Amino acid sequence: MHFSIPDLQQFQDDNGVSYTGYNIYIDGFFHCTTRYKQLLCLHEQLQAQNPYFKLPQFPPKKLFLTSSQLEERRILLEKYIQLVGQNPMLANSELLITFLFSAQQETHSVRMHEVDIEISLMNGYRIPLSVSSTDSSSTILDIACNYINLPKELSKYFSLYLFNWSCAKDGQPALKKLEEYESPYISQKYVRPEDKIVLRKSYWDLCYDLDLMIDRVSLDLLYLQTIEELDLGWLTADSHIKDILKSYEEKKQKREYLELARTLRHYGRIPAGEAVTDASNISGATGATCRVSVALACRELMLTSPQAREQRYKVTRMRCWRITTLHGVDQSLSNGHRSLLDESNKNFELSFEYLISKDNLKWITLKTEHATFISVCLQSIVDELMRQKGGSGPASPRARGGGGGGGGAGLTYLRRDGSAHRVTPSSSSDTLSSANGDSYNSGSSREIFSVQKLTEKFASVAFKTGKDCVENNAFEAIGDEEL
Repeated sequence: MHFSIPDLQQFQDDNGVSYTGYNIYIDGFFHCTTRYKQLLCLHEQLQAQNPYFKLPQFPPKKLFLTSSQLEERRILLEKYIQLVGQNPMLANSELLITFLFSAQQETHSVRMHEVDIEISLMNGYRIPLSVSSTDSSSTILDIACNYINLPKELSKYFSLYLFNWSCAKDGQPALKKLEEYESPYISQKYVRPEDKIVLRKSYWDLCYDLDLMIDRVSLDLLYLQTIEELDLGWLTADSHIKDILKSYEEKKQKREYLELARTLRHYGRIPAGEAVTDASNISGATGATCRVSVALACRELMLTSPQAREQRYKVTRMRCWRITTLHGVDQSLSNGHRSLLDESNKNFELSFEYLISKDNLKWITLKTEHATFISVCLQSIVDELMRQKGGSGPASPRARGGGGGGGGAGLTYLRRDGSAHRVTPSSSSDTLSSANGDSYNSGSSREIFSVQKLTEKFASVAFKTGKDCVENNAFEAIGDEEL
């Protein structure tokens, strides 16, 4: 999980007492607003569940903070939650996931009640469902898979995503995976209301296709997704191949269609928008810098120049990567497409340290508003590689349990008003409140969050040190045959 706390805001409680709320973003999207004491309560419970593990240092308590001290606390809280998110034991713990799930409900003032939602397949076919407003992603995924008669053992190959067809057609990042720490109903309604909730495969390694092609329902899902990706231009083919594929489609020869599509060069590719990089990073390119299209696929990141020159970088050869906030870069990088975070996501730089040859590491830098999306994709590829190394297959949704979770013990969730609620992860109906209807107050609309530009908070560009990078655990297993 990629955490950030780009800004804060002031609230007043029912007694007129002011307090500060910190806006937490996960993987580039607004998730919740929490108070200092709520994060402190989470920290104390994480420490209690992990008595022999040293957690990151939590910012100390202080009374009557000045504006500069509040800003300092924001930075320290962001650093703390980022370190927690980078630790797999803590990031996958029931405590953290249940806290984030509860904080999303409180922030948007959503109470548990029955709602109608639609889950779309990649061809636009819609599955109507009646669910709880506070059902988790895994609960709704199970309901959707059961609705279409997908065998339970194959549901792990699929996930729910928020999908934007307009962005997809323009080659922009169009996917947001719905994780276990969020309610699909809340995330769609308040975070990305223009998007559809879609069911699609959630793995990178193409070998898993073979597991799905032996079942009628999963074969259909894979087939429909491949047709749509060809129509969107994610998957490219010459006219001859397209004619053959069209013939297979007309004859409903789904397996033959997929077997041919899987041989195409860009099969499984996910577009990640445009970036500016050093021209030397593209095969045959000349000049100081060049604009490239970025995409990710099985175990690799691809850069393509307007002249169709393509450079592929293997994820296994990336030692680490980092995201840096820039100041005063060329706003043309946005190319007219407004980020879903408004202006806060435009001036980013993603850099990865790449093993060019044995004992020869080089930093490759991409200036792009989609740095966070690329980082999230890289991390999911690495996670899949590490699961394969451990002898396990796809994991969907986010794996839960394991160390640091406290099992099913649950979380004592401290609300903003100071009241404590016991919340267990065993049931999505065990939420903060079971009253009917949403409550539309100060936290119920995304528009009330006045997100400041990240660039206004940084006076200069400062590369992070190596210890602040995201380490690639798959890099450790690289062999000479990969060089």
